Amino acid sequence: MDILDRSSAPLTGEEWERLDEAVVKTARNMLVGRKMIEVLGPIGPGVYSMPYATFSGRKSAGIDMIGDREDLIVEADRRITVNLPMIFKDFKIFWRDVEADRHQGLPLDVSTAAVAAAEVAVQEDDLIFNGHEKLGHQGLLNAEGRLSVGLGNWEEGGGALADAVQAVNALTTAGHYGPYAMAVNPFLYGQTVRVYGNTGMLELDQVKALLRGNIYPSAAIKERRAVVVATGMQNLNLAIGQDLITAYTAAESMNHLFRVFETLALLVRRADAICTIE
Repeated sequence: MDILDRSSAPLTGEEWERLDEAVVKTARNMLVGRKMIEVLGPIGPGVYSMPYATFSGRKSAGIDMIGDREDLIVEADRRITVNLPMIFKDFKIFWRDVEADRHQGLPLDVSTAAVAAAEVAVQEDDLIFNGHEKLGHQGLLNAEGRLSVGLGNWEEGGGALADAVQAVNALTTAGHYGPYAMAVNPFLYGQTVRVYGNTGMLELDQVKALLRGNIYPSAAIKERRAVVVATGMQNLNLAIGQDLITAYTAAESMNHLFRVFETLALLVRRADAICTIE
C-alpha cells in the first residue's frame, strides 16, 4: 500500500524533488540530537514499538593465559520495549499558487513545506532531550540513572571548560572514555564564544578539544543546562521507524494538503553514559 499517496498529488517529479530537498535540508540544518546519537534504522513506518537491551555497571575484560572464565560475560540487565510515536506537521499548497508558478516559469514555492519541516525538527529534538511524559519517554535531560554535575558560572572565563571537565571526569569514572558530544542551552553556548585566557583560542575550541567531539546549542534545552554524552551505539541509539518524509493527504476546496512526518524514539542503553550539567 502506498501510504504516502504521492501519485495523487498534482506535482511533477521535479516539483517533488524540490519539495523533498526543502524538507530534508531544513531539518538537517536544525536537528541537534541526530548529530550526537547514532541512528538505528529505518525499521519501517508501521512499526509501533521496538524492544532493546539496557545495561548497567561494567566488568573489565579478562586477561590470563587460558581464557577459562565465565564471570566476565556481557549480558543485558533487561529488555525494554519503547513505542515509536509519530511526529508530524501538515501544510497546504494553494492550487492557484501551483498554477501561477508554472505559468510564470518559476520553481514551485516550497516555503510552506520548509516551515512544516522546521516544526517537526523542533519537536524531534524536544523528544530527544526532554522526553514525553504522557507517552512514557525519557530524554537525555531526565533519564533515570544519568549522571549529573553542578553548573558553574559560565559568565566567568573558564566556567564552561571547568564544567565540561567535571562531566567528562564523571563519565570516565563510570567507564565511558569517549569521544563525547555536548549540547547546551543557547545562552550558555554564547558564553563559550570568547577567547579563553591568554591562549588566543576560543573557550569553545578548548571544550571541543576536551570532548574530542563537538558542542551544539539547542533550543530544546530551555533552562541554563547542558548535557554531555559518551557517543556510540553501545550507549545510545535513535531508533527510526520512518525517516522524515512528505506525504500527500488530500485535496480540500481545490487546494492540496500534505504532511511532513517521521516515527522515532530515543533508546538509552546505558544511562550512566549521560551526564547533565545543571
